[in-house]
Amino acid sequence: MKSDSIPTDKGRSILMRIFQTNSFVFIFFFIVLAVILTHVVPAGAYEYVSNEAGQDVVVADSFHYVEPTPVSIISMFPLIVQAYINTADIIFCILFAYCFVGVLIANQVFDVLFHLLIGKLKNRTYLLIPIVTIFFAALGSLAGLAEETFGMFPVCIALALAMGYDEIVGASMVYVAVFTGFASATFNPYTIGVAQAIAGVPLYSGLGLRVICFVLFVSLLIAYTMAYAAKIKKNPSRSLMYVPGRSQRQDEFHRPPQRLTWRQTALGILFVGVIVLIIFGAMVWNWYLLEIGGVFLFASLAAAVLSGWSANQIGERFVELGSETMFSILIIGFANAIALIMETGQITDTIVHGAASLLEGTSGYLAAYIMLIVQNLLNFFIPSGPGQAAASMPVMASLADVTGLSRQLSVLAFQFGDGYSNLFWPTMVCMMCGILKIPVGKWYRYMAPLFGLMFLLQLVMISFAVAIGY
Repeated sequence: MKSDSIPTDKGRSILMRIFQTNSFVFIFFFIVLAVILTHVVPAGAYEYVSNEAGQDVVVADSFHYVEPTPVSIISMFPLIVQAYINTADIIFCILFAYCFVGVLIANQVFDVLFHLLIGKLKNRTYLLIPIVTIFFAALGSLAGLAEETFGMFPVCIALALAMGYDEIVGASMVYVAVFTGFASATFNPYTIGVAQAIAGVPLYSGLGLRVICFVLFVSLLIAYTMAYAAKIKKNPSRSLMYVPGRSQRQDEFHRPPQRLTWRQTALGILFVGVIVLIIFGAMVWNWYLLEIGGVFLFASLAAAVLSGWSANQIGERFVELGSETMFSILIIGFANAIALIMETGQITDTIVHGAASLLEGTSGYLAAYIMLIVQNLLNFFIPSGPGQAAASMPVMASLADVTGLSRQLSVLAFQFGDGYSNLFWPTMVCMMCGILKIPVGKWYRYMAPLFGLMFLLQLVMISFAVAIGY
């Protein structure tokens, strides 16, 4: 008995160390791994051409090996700096969004609103979980919003804490919800729009099955989140974020007045106006992070003026708020370095080619399953939805023809593989955990079972699609 218990204790110790690993250490491991891969994986490239929409897409059967350009440890560090430059739009959008939300928090706008809302719902506050989850999932599914919702992260976490839950419930209502909607895309222009255009199928065709997928995956997310929320509501010590002596309830720290002041009302109206403007701008005017960051910058200054702050107070407070985002900002550039190193080493296309080769000689259900797995794996190396579509869809669409599958199904496999793995692969998770201020290990303890269930559901829906000739 004694000898049997020793490996178990060691295994638990190793597992706990992994769960407690700092996000920077976690990402740095994958950066070094990417550098090593540039020395091991042969360099290769596809030929790219511009399609009618002006997108650079792969020419099928054009892969060829090229002169290797391995990345050295010395050149790794300038590439990390370049990664920060490449993600400047994300970094500043988050910075200004945080400043805007920070001004509202300083004026206790959300404290008052949440207090009033929870007071009206009384024992039915749990209903906010499906309501908020469906809202953000719809934004991801219909408009392809993802990074654009970063400014709402602290709001949803504050809401979860006010309801007596923890930060993970708040993250599940916004981060997991928006990426579940993004993956269960109905009209997402950045995945479905791009992938179908490249695959040569009618734009937004196959909508019926995608709506069914949206309903099933969002329902699974809501059920999982509510089960976890109910568990920690009953026993706060079961929260993955539990710290002895720390209350989970935000409203125990802040006892706001029962009525909104005129300043809080004005700030609340400004907040709603900003959200509506961002959604409208993204859907109608094709706004992205640059424009949205500009909206948040203007809104943060307008909110500070409405708060009655002097010019010096605005400057001092913005410096404080900016310092609070430093961890998130550092994580973003660090995580982006992984993909940049592989691109510099010219191994990204080699990995795409190798993954696509797994489909050769397969057909039917097996080919569909491999296609799904390949797209999930590719998202680790190419975390951009349009980027993954451009690199993989020309090849996958051609392979679909060879294996007897429809091109529509190859789009579905891409949609699933590109979207849901954003909740699991460290290239995205570490960045999100940095923004949410949730330890990576604790996030994986929550997310791993859910991702497993989502992957099983992906297999079920892919099987159904093959069965009906989708």
